[in-house]
Amino acid sequence: MIWMIVIGALILLGLFIIITKVNIDISYRHNQDDDLLEVKVSLWRMRVYTFSAPVIKLDEDSASLLVEEEQKIGMMESKKKKKPITPELILEDLRWLRDFLKHVVGLHNIVRRFLKKVSVNRFTWHSDIGVGDAAHTAQLAGAIWALKGSIIGIIGNSMRMKFMPKLSIDPQFQGVVSHTYLSCMFSFRIGHAIVAGLMLLKHWRRRPKMPKAESVEKNM
Repeated sequence: MIWMIVIGALILLGLFIIITKVNIDISYRHNQDDDLLEVKVSLWRMRVYTFSAPVIKLDEDSASLLVEEEQKIGMMESKKKKKPITPELILEDLRWLRDFLKHVVGLHNIVRRFLKKVSVNRFTWHSDIGVGDAAHTAQLAGAIWALKGSIIGIIGNSMRMKFMPKLSIDPQFQGVVSHTYLSCMFSFRIGHAIVAGLMLLKHWRRRPKMPKAESVEKNM
């Protein structure tokens, strides 16, 4: 009898975890030379993870971006660190992503099916832009409108839009202005993420083995 109660409790706990919804709140503010990126992850209205990058600077000596980030998991103390993002690091990540996409069969199908389960609960994007010249400002505003429309089109075709996105651009024809505010919230159920992860793991194990650098050099 006790074992039946324990098994029943475990099944209920598993079902509870599977149907639990994850909310990801992303906000980005840019004001001239000041930037702030924040990512908050919550379960049942309880914040379980926070990421903040209050400083994004360009290091002219090393041609890299210096990102000062802060992470907090649950009630644990936040950790602060400075992370340089160099061109070499970006190229290395791009090479890894290229190989990953090349050797994982059916990855795009897995991602597409998972994204169809993701809901967009809020999307607000406002920009103030001005380059000191009225004609150039108007052209830039038009280009930004096109960019925002393309991004919303991709998101709308890939995910489920719960509300109409709020987009706006305020061109400043009399001065040099660069302000941007982006706020969005995505949500999905843990069960959908688990299924996508298992499918991804299955395809990853079936991937064709990449030739080692030494064997490639011998064949050349």
